Amino acid sequence: MRATAFVKGILTSPGQPRRRCHRNPHPGTRQGGAPTRAARLPRTATGMPMAAALVALAAMTLWAAMMGADAAGAGTGSGAGRLAVHFIDVGQGDSILILAPSGKTMLIDGGPADASERLIAYLKEQEVAKIDVLVATHPHADHIGGLVEVLRAFPVGLVVDSGKVHTTATYERFLTLIDQKNIRFRLGRAGDSIDLGPGFAARILHPTEPLPENMNDCSVVVRLEYGKVSFLFTGDAERDAENAMLKSGADLRAAVLKVAHHGSRTSSSPWFLKAAKPAVAVILVGAGNSYGHPHRITLLNLADYTDRVYRTDVDGDVVVTTDGTTFRVDTARGGP
Repeated sequence: MRATAFVKGILTSPGQPRRRCHRNPHPGTRQGGAPTRAARLPRTATGMPMAAALVALAAMTLWAAMMGADAAGAGTGSGAGRLAVHFIDVGQGDSILILAPSGKTMLIDGGPADASERLIAYLKEQEVAKIDVLVATHPHADHIGGLVEVLRAFPVGLVVDSGKVHTTATYERFLTLIDQKNIRFRLGRAGDSIDLGPGFAARILHPTEPLPENMNDCSVVVRLEYGKVSFLFTGDAERDAENAMLKSGADLRAAVLKVAHHGSRTSSSPWFLKAAKPAVAVILVGAGNSYGHPHRITLLNLADYTDRVYRTDVDGDVVVTTDGTTFRVDTARGGP
């Protein structure tokens, strides 16, 4: 059974309805003009058929335990030994491209479907030839809608998914393409790691089994470390998920924080921000969105716990580059 079969098996089970310089070890950020772009080389992958299994929800735990999360494909470095993290302006949605010094690439979410053309063009501008790891934090359309076209446009080595079932045509198309292209598929669970090359640590902090009912709280949360510089990517995790991560004792410190849920008031609690201690926070949000994102309370909380907040609705694409000791921030629109 493949990814689509895993979901359909659950849905047809009884009772399941169809439906600048900074402090501490991060002493340097500054703004600049256009984002720095690292050259990418095409890579071949070690082909493994997409994992079968998961006949019901009870099998999820076993599948997650098997996740060693080795990324498919090897790469060569850009030559500069620098990590680049691109927070891409996809409107009201999330998409983050990570270009590792090893030459490997990771894409976290793909924004809404109507941003897919812009997203694919952006990836090609960065000379991305292959996505080694694609993380779908959770199956809401503003996170996975653009991934359908990304799967069509690029070879993908591994898909890491929350495993939270969502009975939408968008999610079904996403899973169907994974099957059709024979892409490895794994569930992301707290404690799993993702290999993007030497000197680079990527660990999943959330979710755990059993998955919460709230789909946002099922978001796959990833913490990256490159030398002394760390990043925290939170998907749409809300306060229950934040509390679970705090209770787990996970290391939440981050020089750069991807603000959860587009700056909604349901996320970014003061106690979570206090644990993260970000020097920089980035909000991926659409201009003039109907949700009122980012919320005033969230912006006030961020003002108490971070030095600088960037927003894709104001700054456009935000690119953070680091050599593992210092980091700099470049924005498409220059910023204030």
